[in-house]
Amino acid sequence: MDLVLLEKALLGLFAAIVVAITVSKLRGKRLRLPPGPLPVPVFGNWLQVGDDLNHRNLSSLARRFGDILLLRMGQRNLVVVSSPAVAREVLHTQGVEFGSRTRNVVFDIFTGKGQDMVFTVYGEHWRKMRRIMTVPFFTNKVVQQYRTGWEDEAARVVADVKADPKAVTEGIVLRRRLQLMMYNNMYRIMFDRRFESEADPLFLRLRALNGERSRLAQSFEYNYGDFIPILRPFLRGYLKICKEVKERRLQLFRDYFLEERK
Repeated sequence: MDLVLLEKALLGLFAAIVVAITVSKLRGKRLRLPPGPLPVPVFGNWLQVGDDLNHRNLSSLARRFGDILLLRMGQRNLVVVSSPAVAREVLHTQGVEFGSRTRNVVFDIFTGKGQDMVFTVYGEHWRKMRRIMTVPFFTNKVVQQYRTGWEDEAARVVADVKADPKAVTEGIVLRRRLQLMMYNNMYRIMFDRRFESEADPLFLRLRALNGERSRLAQSFEYNYGDFIPILRPFLRGYLKICKEVKERRLQLFRDYFLEERK
């Protein structure tokens, strides 16, 4: 009896897969969707692509399916563009239509449901955020006002590299020192504060929290729940960690920058 039930279950699963593939093909033809790997029900192309959407894998798929290809990741369709001409058409010629980014559960935590500038939907809020960012950071007046400070930070980088004996013998990771320069340039504008060295305790805490935030936001560990909603309950632990990192980061800003300026 158990074998009969198993056989019926397998036949039912096979029939569902065949129907889903047929519907997907018909829908693709009706909507004139780009070509792409054959998806499977529920997971789409997730099982073929996995968690690694790096440029090498995408270029390999582009060689098989063309400069425009479609990946079905759960309930979401991802269109991959690999041609410079088509990328220009998408990003420049039709930039308004394709300007918004798709929100997801993790970025909603870190950006207040898309209220920042990078991940907000293109529209009035984005234009308001652009004005807020442009006035204090990117106008000609600001450039002239902070030019001396920026040149000073660049000169400090050169001086530190010259003073480090490893720069001549073993070599150094210049990116770390440039990261400190970037932090100093931004924090001097926002809070009139700078960090004396890469060993500055506050700088290390900020860098660690920002790095953790970046890792959590860009990781593929959560995407299965974002693309396949029925699996979202399994994300509770991951989302809890994201909320904790967000709160620790905000508290650090309150303690060391906002409260003292009040």
